[in-house]
Amino acid sequence: MVTTSPRRDRHIEALRGLACVLLVAYHVIGNDPQHGMHIAGHNGWRLFTELFIHIRMPLFSFLSGYVFQAYVADRAALSVAFGKKLRRIGIPFVVVSTLFYFCFGLINHDFSQPIWQIYLLPYEHYWYLQATMLMMAALLTGNYIAGRHSRAFMTALFPVACAIFVAAPTFNPDLFAIGSAFYLLPYFLLGQLLRVWSLNARIGDVPARRRLVTALLGLAVAVLFLLNLGQYEGWNGLNFARQSTFGLLFGLAACLFLFFSRLTWQPLEFVGGYSYTIYLFHVFFTAALRKALGTLLPGLPNGVYFAAALVVGLGMPILLHRLLVRTRWTALLFLGITLRPVSGARADGADAKAEKAATT
Repeated sequence: MVTTSPRRDRHIEALRGLACVLLVAYHVIGNDPQHGMHIAGHNGWRLFTELFIHIRMPLFSFLSGYVFQAYVADRAALSVAFGKKLRRIGIPFVVVSTLFYFCFGLINHDFSQPIWQIYLLPYEHYWYLQATMLMMAALLTGNYIAGRHSRAFMTALFPVACAIFVAAPTFNPDLFAIGSAFYLLPYFLLGQLLRVWSLNARIGDVPARRRLVTALLGLAVAVLFLLNLGQYEGWNGLNFARQSTFGLLFGLAACLFLFFSRLTWQPLEFVGGYSYTIYLFHVFFTAALRKALGTLLPGLPNGVYFAAALVVGLGMPILLHRLLVRTRWTALLFLGITLRPVSGARADGADAKAEKAATT
């Protein structure tokens, strides 16, 4: 097991914060002209959403893989690990996706999708939780079977995951977002391999090695970014689709570059401490703001709306988190956090600890 230092914790939190900013910005802009800011055509807003497609969710999954403890010693440990992941991810997935279904169904007067489908099929942005639970369950089971060869098992699995990624199989029905699990698996495994092979210590903690690796990765990211931009503008015919060889290389190189760059910036670290809550709830607040501003201030410039929605999409879930961790049941149902009963002076410390809970 890799021991993390305070500096490394700050670095991981900052990257989580960056991933949150990219995700909220994406949903504020919208993935198509029917959503978000209703951006149509070929412009800077759409360029932003397209060029970061290989970083947004891959970075989330890469970081989840890095902090994930995949090794289990015996069947009892496997059962405990399954229980923890179901609590931390499964309970909020069911509760928050149900809340989303009814809130947006009432607002849009649309309940055409049967409610049972939101738990079994990809639903809105909560597909990521389904896919993550699948990956974690598969790796826990695989490592339990592999036993002392678990590190070799995950290393051998990585090229297989990359090959499946590029093959981009489709599933009908796409039960529990299995297609998205295959999409995220190379990034999740890359983070896990950094952990099990102690590459953060072997490279990241050795300044000369880290500078060299970061420079090489930075060059690769810059070249791939320009090639991707050229493809978007029609200057070349390369394939940078969501699941393509170039897209995978871009995503993997970007994750490694950001990881070894040791980015630390307090605002991003603060946001990163609430990344799970932001992921779960940001759409509630950005959608509410969009409706309110559309009614009260029609014709508001896109830049003003984008800035306001980004602040609301990041800030309101943080305030909500601080409310939810004040009671045991809301912390469990909405965040998957188990709070132990505390009294007196210990309560503030417990709240602070709960606010730092992460999807590990």
